[in-house]
Amino acid sequence: MMRVLLTLLGIVAIIVYSLLGATFMNDWALVAASEKPLETTIADMDAASQSYSTIPGFAFAAMGILLALAWGVTTLLSRNSLPIWATVSLWAGIVVMGAPAYFFTSFANLNSVGDTYFDWNAEAAFALEARLYLASGIAFLIAIAMLTVPMIKAAARKPLPGQ
Repeated sequence: MMRVLLTLLGIVAIIVYSLLGATFMNDWALVAASEKPLETTIADMDAASQSYSTIPGFAFAAMGILLALAWGVTTLLSRNSLPIWATVSLWAGIVVMGAPAYFFTSFANLNSVGDTYFDWNAEAAFALEARLYLASGIAFLIAIAMLTVPMIKAAARKPLPGQ
């Protein structure tokens, strides 16, 4: 029962991460960076011949949801063969890789804002995005911690020299 609950929480965490990322790259970060409403920002970007697309955001969200569901199914169906440290490491790996995926998929829209407004507020956009990067950083530490578990167990089983 605990494994099912933790799996559901893990699925929700990945989905929330992906939906937040999509919302940031399609809307909130653009508004923060331009300091104007989204409709005005998009119109100004269009007038400056800069592109705006929601496709990367929707693709980011879709991939996050697919990875969350795949991880959940794998975790629940392989409960006897996959140790908990491996399950948590896989989850953390998905969240860790969310940061570079977010960076590359959000780059075009934010670059267009920067090319449209000479006085754009990159710090405001990063203040929003920092939450995703922080979550990925914490997940990286969790992954490292989980990957040390089998090494510690192996070292504990190994007899000391001279025994």
